[in-house]
Amino acid sequence: MVHDVDIVHVPEQAVAVLRRRSPLADIGTRMRHLRELVAGAGLTPGEPMTARFYDTPETAIPDYAVCLPVEPRADGSIPDDIGEARGELVPAHHALTTTLPGTLDDAGDAVRALYEALDALGYRANGPLTVVYESAPEPPAAPWLHVMELRVPYAR
Repeated sequence: MVHDVDIVHVPEQAVAVLRRRSPLADIGTRMRHLRELVAGAGLTPGEPMTARFYDTPETAIPDYAVCLPVEPRADGSIPDDIGEARGELVPAHHALTTTLPGTLDDAGDAVRALYEALDALGYRANGPLTVVYESAPEPPAAPWLHVMELRVPYAR
């Protein structure tokens, strides 16, 4: 499959982040747990959920974080501790992006396309691969119903 790569501006965003090394099959459970932590902290969640990969998704037990946008409190703050999660402000940045229908099991070619585009442009990755879950129905939904945007932030 050919993956078109574009450059996008990603605006500043407050997020709740739950990071740990675990099998990729646990990602749905971790996303639900993060939603519970955010609700328990009295924060207002946003959409869409994302996942940051500090290893490649093909790693047997990858190091990754699930992230949920949250509304800052009335005073503009984001709590540092949200149970096992933490609050974080992601600064505005640019990223190379491509769309992936299906599941992360099919991400190899899309990830390669992003890194090949980085090389061709003379850029370098400036952060982890981020998967934005544009449409991710609950299991056991058919994998082709999933739509993800893969992003790699870059520096020149």
